[in-house]
Amino acid sequence: MSLLRRIAAPAAFTDPLAATRRRPAPSTQLALAAGVLATLAMPPLRGTGWFVVPALALLFGALQRAPSPARVGWWFGVAHQGTLLHWLFLLGPDATISSRWLIPAAAIAAILYAATYYLLFGWSAGLVRRRLGPTGLLLLAPPLWTAMEALRTVGELGFPWCLSGAAWLQTPLYPLAATAGELGLGAATALTAAALAALVPAVLAAGRPVRPTGAALALPVAAAAAWLALGVGAGGVPTAGRAPALRVAAVQADVSLHDKWFDATAKSTTEPYTELTAAAAREGADLVVWAETAVPAYLLQDKRLLAWVRAVADTNDVFLYTGYPDAALGADNRQERTNASGLFDPDGRLIDRYAKHHLLPFGERMPFQRWLPQLGKLDLGQAEWTPGRSPQPMTVAPDSLRALRIAGLICYESIFPSLARQAARDGAQALVNITNDGWFGKTAGPVQHAEMARLRAAETGLPVVRCANNGVSFITDGHGAVRARAGLGGRAVVAADVAPGDASTPFVRHGHVPLAFALAVWTIVVLAASLRARRREPA
Repeated sequence: MSLLRRIAAPAAFTDPLAATRRRPAPSTQLALAAGVLATLAMPPLRGTGWFVVPALALLFGALQRAPSPARVGWWFGVAHQGTLLHWLFLLGPDATISSRWLIPAAAIAAILYAATYYLLFGWSAGLVRRRLGPTGLLLLAPPLWTAMEALRTVGELGFPWCLSGAAWLQTPLYPLAATAGELGLGAATALTAAALAALVPAVLAAGRPVRPTGAALALPVAAAAAWLALGVGAGGVPTAGRAPALRVAAVQADVSLHDKWFDATAKSTTEPYTELTAAAAREGADLVVWAETAVPAYLLQDKRLLAWVRAVADTNDVFLYTGYPDAALGADNRQERTNASGLFDPDGRLIDRYAKHHLLPFGERMPFQRWLPQLGKLDLGQAEWTPGRSPQPMTVAPDSLRALRIAGLICYESIFPSLARQAARDGAQALVNITNDGWFGKTAGPVQHAEMARLRAAETGLPVVRCANNGVSFITDGHGAVRARAGLGGRAVVAADVAPGDASTPFVRHGHVPLAFALAVWTIVVLAASLRARRREPA
């Protein structure tokens, strides 16, 4: 039998676990176990990233024989997202939700929503299995998986929180994201998992003769080729040049999310930022970064706080990039409130600004208001910000040889590869991610959120400066390696030299086009092989 026929022949499928038991384990139990195992591969755990491969192998194996593949996908999603996002149940008292009893309801809704993507994956896998058999499903599981993860990155309800590629953040493999992004890492992971699921029957046969399936022959080759392609692409990324570096400091002020909004306790916010900025300036900082909404008022309308910010920049002779709420009249003369940030020069002048573009659904804005404006009247405690324009670079020290073009990513925006890539294509030389994760509490949430910012560095080749009110704050190089860091909780100044990044990674240049092309070719080959095999079957 030719390799092409072996690849698609459904009859060649062997149950991966048949040699170790008489009766198959319930597919739901396998799905639940795989979902938990996938979470164990994710931050904040270290040394367990490779768990994602057996987790997906278990999932793919369960899909091959389950009575209801959609149900398998659903229970995998519930187990994975339920354990990954468990910290949603532990949100602190300052969470922007109107009633405390809504927190568990909101957490359950978020988990079930995220699980819906895996339900869709399982359903589509079931369609493939009905047409091509279990082996065809195994061969097409990687492109289906990648398509599902790509779907998680788009739209107002997009939620690409810890995609499968994020499992490699604690390993030496994460810089390979420079080639095809986080989705490329996930695709290579899915191919490896499918290869494992195909090879298990031969390993478990214990010496008994087992004819290799087409999947067992093709998938390991495809997985090896995928990792090789990622390595070759990332290997061509230039190292940091010799351009003069700018000294950058991120101020982690660890101020109370409650007290900062009241005049009686305003000093609890202003004093830490004043003192820590002075300390950063004494250490030679050229640019000081404050957190998201570090200034707890509509800054440009508050003369007292605006004078304070200008004085801090002027007194310390530093560029100052800070987050603050902003308000202005829109095109239709309606007030537009934004989650904004601004860059002040050493003379205290506001020289550029950026307002958050991708808002957190239900937390910062009710989704779909573009089509149903009445949704904004629902009160779930959301801020009701107006979306700003996409991130655009702003220049620090424009008259200096150490000029640096930075692009802001505010909070949730750091989990979207497309925003960082667009900023890089627009000329950014460094990414500055300001956030306020205090409402997460001291849970896994802030660590997961922070680690995803490192992937943006690896994808774009740009250094990332991350400033979080209560941590985690850090500065990375253009490969995502951390140069300075402050952990969760406590006040700190995180400082490092930041040289302009070279945004010439394959991912910045080409995006996901090569990945989509490769997966499309793989899918066409599998379908063609299946069609050819069916035509040769005796009537």
